[in-house]
Amino acid sequence: MERAQRIAIAKQLLEMVDRKETQYSDEPAWEADIGRFTDKARFLKEKEEFFLNRPQVIAYTADIPENGDYYATEIAGKPILLTRGKDGKARAFLNACRHRGVQLAEGCGHASTFTCPYHAWTFNSHGDLIGVPSKDSFDGLLEDRGLIALPIHEEIGLIMVHPQPDGHLDFDAYMGNMKGLIAGYHYENLRFVKEFRSTARINWKHAVDGGVEGYHVPFLHPQTVGPMTLQQFLHIDSGLHHTLVTVSPDIVKLKDLPEEEWPEWCYFSCTNAIFPNTVVGAGELMAFFQRSDPSDEPGKCDYVFRLYGWDRNAPEEIRQRDEHVANMLITVAMEEDMKVQSNSQIMMENGAVPSVIFGRREQNVMRMHKNYDRLIGHDAEAALAAEGLKEAAE
Repeated sequence: MERAQRIAIAKQLLEMVDRKETQYSDEPAWEADIGRFTDKARFLKEKEEFFLNRPQVIAYTADIPENGDYYATEIAGKPILLTRGKDGKARAFLNACRHRGVQLAEGCGHASTFTCPYHAWTFNSHGDLIGVPSKDSFDGLLEDRGLIALPIHEEIGLIMVHPQPDGHLDFDAYMGNMKGLIAGYHYENLRFVKEFRSTARINWKHAVDGGVEGYHVPFLHPQTVGPMTLQQFLHIDSGLHHTLVTVSPDIVKLKDLPEEEWPEWCYFSCTNAIFPNTVVGAGELMAFFQRSDPSDEPGKCDYVFRLYGWDRNAPEEIRQRDEHVANMLITVAMEEDMKVQSNSQIMMENGAVPSVIFGRREQNVMRMHKNYDRLIGHDAEAALAAEGLKEAAE
């Protein structure tokens, strides 16, 4: 987002603050079936359509900032290895030895080679097979046995990968307007601080939903991020992607400054949901990266939440501050957001509610779920009717 656009958004927010205005969607509130969080057949269809056959943003440049760095992650259970080669180029591979398929790397770090723990086959950061014990025993079957490369694109500090070796990846077409919203924030300058990773007791969509609606903030976070946030949220629709603009009470300071002296951040931050499940955000103090990949059943996901500071050469006092802020944000995510999302998931599975409702202050969530339904051909109205008939019969 360039400065001119930030200025325009700040002016809109100031007007909303002055009028005590809360943004509502023009679309009516929407009732939808709970099968989107609990149904196994739908879950498998989403996994195939949204995750295994589309490109996704799976990392930041900051996750492999230097030549020789690597980062092992995944897309819906498919293991992915990101490397930065000696030439400075980011590459993506299936994280599996070409001998017996054993995973080569875990976590992140720095390495020029990757050696399989099973039989010591060795690959370099460009994916080439460079070492095989008893090589002559394979009778000429070692040609083209380098790591299986995946389509990858790195730009504006983001790394996008297609999980299929022959998949089509067009970064500009996929990102659309979202690229411009992210570009001016210089995500390429981030510095990794801390990570939380676990198998979460939620459907993957809960984590995305929670990131792009502000309706819950004063109620769920009254002692943490709630006091740091006004209710003048803005919602930006970028097709499959959505942005929530969150404003600080300090934005009123802009009234006493000439526009040319307004700070770069203009006292607001943006949380961006990039289809299907990547949520990225940047603020004056920190940035974050969240993914919630579907696990092996509808009510579980593989959740990762990573925090980043600005300036790779930051002094020690800034690094200590970043550590403190990161701990606070992890606490908010795990002990506040995840706690109620898990409760919601379990209640749905136990039949506590027959449906869910999205109100006009949850417009990003409403649009996202309508996109999900459209892409897999799901008729929410028919599903609700069927559920009603089922309950009547019981």
